[in-house]
This record gives sequence, C-alpha cells and structure tokens, in this order.
Amino acid sequence: MIEDQEADSQRARERAAARARRMAKAAFSQSSFDLLASGYTPEQIAEARKVSIRTVRREIDTAIARRRLDAPERYIHVQVARLTKAQRFADAALERGDLKAVRALVEVVAAMDRYHGLIDTSKDRARPSVLEQHPTAAPAPPLRLFHADPLPEGTQAE
Repeated sequence: MIEDQEADSQRARERAAARARRMAKAAFSQSSFDLLASGYTPEQIAEARKVSIRTVRREIDTAIARRRLDAPERYIHVQVARLTKAQRFADAALERGDLKAVRALVEVVAAMDRYHGLIDTSKDRARPSVLEQHPTAAPAPPLRLFHADPLPEGTQAE
C-alpha cells in the first residue's frame, strides 16, 4: 500500500514536471512570436536568449502553427499580430484625444479587413480611397442661391 502511494506520488511529480516543461516551451515560443511581431529579427531574438537562430525559427513556426487562420499563407499570422498591436496603439492614442490617430486606425482596420478577406482588392484599386483625400480639407462652399431675396440695405455678403 505504501509502495503504491509512493509510486502514485512519483508519477504525479513526473506528470507535473512534464506539464511544467510543456508550458515553459509554449511560453518560450509565444514570446518569440511576440518579439518577432514587435519587429525584432530571429537573429536578435536568438542572441538575446542565448539560443540558436534555428531554435528561434522553429519555436516561431510552432507558435504560428498554433494560431490558425483560414488563409493559406503562414506569414499572414505575423502580419495580423502586428496589425493588432497597431490597432491597440491607435485606440490608445484616440483615448488620449489625439485625432491624428483616426487616420492610422482607419488604415489598420482596412488592412485587417484585407488580411481576413473582407475586401475585394481588385475593385478597390480603381476607386480612390477615403484616406487619399486630405483629412483637414475644408468642405466646398455652399452653392449660391440665384433666386434669393436681395440683401437688406447696409448688409454685406460674405
């Protein structure tokens, strides 16, 4: 009986150790992916972590494989992660009252739509983008009314 309990506790310790190794490896590959999405190269990540470039690339590939999108290209995963960070940054800038962030947010949302296949890019190329227009341009002046009553004496037209 005591031997069974010792064997069970030994197996429990081995299972816990294996679980901890799996979680550490998953955290390593996810953080490598996050660093790549932030703009670091695999070489920089490998140098900082004191591992080989091959290890970093393998871990990034593992993280990408776990993040499944319906698109065929694996690179889309990295781009979507980068755009998500940019979207969070633009949202935070808007919360602080920076109106210049509206343009960035619209561009990020358009790019996200393109990566998720919500925009047909062949149609959109022929049509000018809303963002191509100057965002601070004054609206066109109102049309002049030709059949309006004449202005009263002593007033001037603007």
